[in-house]
Amino acid sequence: MEKINILIISYYWPPSGGSGVQRWMYFAKYLKKLKCNPIVLTVDPKFASYNLKDSSLINQIKDIETYKTYSLEVLSLYSIIKSGDKTKSIPQSYIPNKSIFDKLSSFIRLNFFIPDSRIGWNYFAFKKAKEIIKNNKIDYIITTGPPHSSHLIGQKIYNKYKLKWIVDLRDPWSELFYLKSKFRFSFSKKINDRLEYKVLENADAIITTVGDRYHKILSGKISNPNKIHKIYNGYDKLNYDKIKEIKPSKYNIVFTGVLTKNHNYEIFHEVLKILSPSKQNLNMVFTLAGRIDNNITKVYSDEIKLINKGYVEHDNAISIIKSSHLLINFNYKETEETDMISGKLIEYLASGTPIINFSNSAKESHEVLKLSPKSFNANINNVKPVVDFIKSEYNDWAEGNYKKQSLKNIDSLSRESLTKKLLKIIKGIK
Repeated sequence: MEKINILIISYYWPPSGGSGVQRWMYFAKYLKKLKCNPIVLTVDPKFASYNLKDSSLINQIKDIETYKTYSLEVLSLYSIIKSGDKTKSIPQSYIPNKSIFDKLSSFIRLNFFIPDSRIGWNYFAFKKAKEIIKNNKIDYIITTGPPHSSHLIGQKIYNKYKLKWIVDLRDPWSELFYLKSKFRFSFSKKINDRLEYKVLENADAIITTVGDRYHKILSGKISNPNKIHKIYNGYDKLNYDKIKEIKPSKYNIVFTGVLTKNHNYEIFHEVLKILSPSKQNLNMVFTLAGRIDNNITKVYSDEIKLINKGYVEHDNAISIIKSSHLLINFNYKETEETDMISGKLIEYLASGTPIINFSNSAKESHEVLKLSPKSFNANINNVKPVVDFIKSEYNDWAEGNYKKQSLKNIDSLSRESLTKKLLKIIKGIK
């Protein structure tokens, strides 16, 4: 049987770090094992603007055919001013409003670089894509965003070659939460909405990381809602099982990922104030790894001993997760309507560790966490049940009764299983 040739267009690719990179890195890895031929088109790291780097991920994609191109980074001036390096400090999604310069940059980016600041890659990517298509019998193209400008490359390829096209929305496009609080001219919003509509309408299949409410939003925008599918970010069982767990001497509460003022972090501070690990001399520590707002760590440090490891490579993050006694997940305050499911949450589940999920209305994450009998969906307005849960878990550990769970259906969320689901969607395109 002839192999299926799939062109994957992704701005973020190793050595870039983060969950968005891992999603298609693992899809490519397992598509290859499933007798497909994934071909990746990405930006040359020398010209890319990566907010995060993880060189360890390169080992995962050594046998994947990859093409890299030049990119004109339109916000490189912002990066130079902020860090002295044109390839650093440009946020993946938006620019924070910390100063007048930040606010001005945000205004320019949102109103004049539509849909995003990575639009300078499109010319070079499309030129290379034409070359790849000419030299290979490409059966399908896949574009993943953000940056959602990558989908405009897919649109141009679709217009020229009429190839089967799958659009992957790792985050919402026009519904992205921070857009609600930013000033945009009506013309820039209209242009963005029109670009989104054209992409969604022309795509043969649309994949998202969540379903439910976001699917309802997307369904209202296009003529054929049946082409919308959900595929979570998963965990790579082969790699996960290899990573060693370190036995901590203290009861180890762990958070990994991004933690900002936009997350529901305040309730955990209230929990810690009541629990008072420092005052009660509980043998307890809070370990954080990732991009953590310094102001938040200062808030927590008054109540509990903190270990802040900063951003770490993915394998190291998994080791930290596996070495935990309790895992914490904070949902975004402003994104309850989209209910994002991070790959981190799946990796939490794979560890078998009890999980506290701070969110009121994130139904999708609540559903996923049903896989774990010891997951706790915390109401952000009710502190006492959370305190009682932690006390119970801590006492079990202190008495030597702590034991991790073995989850029955976790393999359904492995990267390999999810890639099989992806391939079924691809082959189902008429």
